[in-house]
Amino acid sequence: MTPEARLQKRDSSAFYDSLGAVYLSPADGFDELAPTYDQRLAGNPLFALESRAVLDALPDLSGKRVADIGCGTGRYALQLARMGAASVVGIDLSSEMLAVAARKSVRGDLGDFVMWRRGDLLERLPFADESIDLAVCALTLSFLPGVSGAFRELCRVLAPGGSLVVSDYHPHGLAQTRAEETARNGNKNRAPYLRFTSAGGDDCRIAQYVHTISDWFDAARTAGMTLGAIAEPVADRQIASTYSGLQAQSGVPLAVIARFGK
Repeated sequence: MTPEARLQKRDSSAFYDSLGAVYLSPADGFDELAPTYDQRLAGNPLFALESRAVLDALPDLSGKRVADIGCGTGRYALQLARMGAASVVGIDLSSEMLAVAARKSVRGDLGDFVMWRRGDLLERLPFADESIDLAVCALTLSFLPGVSGAFRELCRVLAPGGSLVVSDYHPHGLAQTRAEETARNGNKNRAPYLRFTSAGGDDCRIAQYVHTISDWFDAARTAGMTLGAIAEPVADRQIASTYSGLQAQSGVPLAVIARFGK
């Protein structure tokens, strides 16, 4: 389906109009974003801070079976393959994001080392029980209405002694956005959201949800995992002064990264 066709479609479960915007489901929204996603990320300090913290949280990957859940265009899956993992599988809801990731893996001579599969964290992931040594789930959970089922499924696929590294937009920023938009527009606006302009010029939004750090902790503990490390990188003065979108965010945590063990 072309981007134009996706944007013209009106299915109440995936699309709706509000305040002149087009709201997309995560699958359709990231399908629309896929061709330009990497370019849009370039230079974004949130992703630079988050990436450093995720890499610091990783265990030794030598000989490990690794899954990147919500892999997008392969930002982590490809890096994990280069870091010595025995096998890497990238899972995403968006077939268009997976197509971009597959092309990148071929260009990087990693086509034989990374497998790409479509999967939904709200359903059963395409892995057997206890078949993964490390799962990475980056910037994904805020697009889910709840996290309990996701942590149960991630725990199911982890082998005993395995690790889960999770990152996301910090709930502080998401909650602040929700409060500001509610005050401005009432309940008509489903903030927070990932907002972007489509190739056709439409104001597109993918709804996000606020999950607190305690939500993560409780869901992981109930699923059978324990917290091993946590980080909340903040926008320092230099980043806030050089990136216009963060000028009022100096000292504010932008992301949260946690490592859980089974």
